[in-house]
Amino acid sequence: METLLAGRVALVTGASQGIGEAIARALYREGAKVAFLSRDAGKLDTLVAELGGGALAVAGDVTKADSLAAAIGRVESELGPIDIAVNNAGGLRSSTGELFRAFEDVPDEDWQATWELNVMSAVRVARAVLPGMTNRGWGRIINISSESAVQPDPVAVEYGTSKGALNTLTKALAKAYAGRNVLVNVVSPAYVDTPILRELLAQQEGAETLSPDALAAHFLSAFRPNIGLGRPCRPEDVAEAVVFLASERASFITGTNLRVDGGSVTTL
Repeated sequence: METLLAGRVALVTGASQGIGEAIARALYREGAKVAFLSRDAGKLDTLVAELGGGALAVAGDVTKADSLAAAIGRVESELGPIDIAVNNAGGLRSSTGELFRAFEDVPDEDWQATWELNVMSAVRVARAVLPGMTNRGWGRIINISSESAVQPDPVAVEYGTSKGALNTLTKALAKAYAGRNVLVNVVSPAYVDTPILRELLAQQEGAETLSPDALAAHFLSAFRPNIGLGRPCRPEDVAEAVVFLASERASFITGTNLRVDGGSVTTL
């Protein structure tokens, strides 16, 4: 597929592993210059060393405005103005270490930290890149959400609602900037088999007797039984969807939620 991304500058947050790494690698393969942004400078340096010219490791914390601003400034100084921004950094924040908690067990500070990570980080990235995109008349913002935004779980409510807010932000920005050829979309995976998820599963009660593959299979059947394809999503599945939305092939698509969920969401 001809994506016409050669020479474009892309920023991917949370790019040190899992979905973010797969997205950044995929954009790089399509010819874009790619900034890998994460707090883990060591992992980033290793990744970028493998790829060579046009790949940039940028250490930064998306939950801290000053850190994020400095990181974006470095990207634009070294690679050029950002054409494609992928807000992938996200997840749950817990002051207790337990992530999948009932609603009544989540304190205010964990709600705030989770929303800071999933929503405000995307707000800040968009606010930083939109002026340049609108001036140039071309831009792509792609937010990584979750099926939990529209098909929420009874636990980790703070996560699902933050992703719902991210979807709303996406639609609003798409409406606000479509006339200036800045397209804003969201990609919503379901159960992506990543190192982070496997680590979380290994912490669950009874996990010590199961292999990583057995744990992944159990999570699939117990918590995501509607995935008709019968396997977890791979990071590369999400990455291919992002490449498409970033490309000229998607030049008439904005404000859309592209679900990469194997059929898990039960409504259209």
